[in-house]
Amino acid sequence: MQIGGYADEEAVFTDPVADAVSTVVKAVEVGRWDGPVSDDVSDWVLLADWQAGMDVQGWESATVHWVIQREDLAARRFDRAFTKVFWNP
Repeated sequence: MQIGGYADEEAVFTDPVADAVSTVVKAVEVGRWDGPVSDDVSDWVLLADWQAGMDVQGWESATVHWVIQREDLAARRFDRAFTKVFWNP
């Protein structure tokens, strides 16, 4: 578990924050996440990430990313954190 930064990443040519922002914007559009959210990646920060490793059988190469908008972080609205799983089987 890495708080406030990037843990061990298997896929280094992708930005987990950009991937998560793209996903959360789409989730708001279809009503699966409460908005408003910014589509500007610079308005978001990686709150934490976790490499599943051997802790989760069948998902050993998965990484869970928690992102949050900077304004929500400053206001300590952690219920506004968004979670995205990256899995490279």
